[in-house]
Amino acid sequence: MGTVHTFQGGERDVIVLTLVAGHNVLAHNFHWIDRQPQLWNVAITRARSNLIVIGDRELWCRRGGVGAELAAASGTARDEPGQDEELRTRLYRHLHRDDPAVQLRVVVNGHIADARLGDGSAVLLDPGTPSGRDPAAHLEQMLRRRRLLAGPDARAARRIPVWTLDEA
Repeated sequence: MGTVHTFQGGERDVIVLTLVAGHNVLAHNFHWIDRQPQLWNVAITRARSNLIVIGDRELWCRRGGVGAELAAASGTARDEPGQDEELRTRLYRHLHRDDPAVQLRVVVNGHIADARLGDGSAVLLDPGTPSGRDPAAHLEQMLRRRRLLAGPDARAARRIPVWTLDEA
């Protein structure tokens, strides 16, 4: 726990970022944070697995800037109703052919895995690089998440790109 400065140069599995500004905050406080891109950068790039942002979504969307971009990024295509279920069905069919003991959406090493196989190994489904994101950064994040799921045994987790799954 700490301020953004506490995490400079380090990483954590999960970062909880609280945007403590509300409707009663003076405009000059917003202007100050708008002029601090390095603080935003540190705050949002220290999470290896999950970044949880807490704040007044409406307020930040109205204000624009990085706060609005964080709010917009939280509504990704994977959050669309039915899409997760369709991907899970495809993943299950893909894995179940070789392993009837496959389980979907289980906690492995304290993190949610898209699946766990009968031998206990975790599976991370990679939906592909989101539009406008650097593919190398996306791959790096996927590999970090895979390492978190694997724990001390790096062979205990695998990443499966969505494009390799058969259509449902």
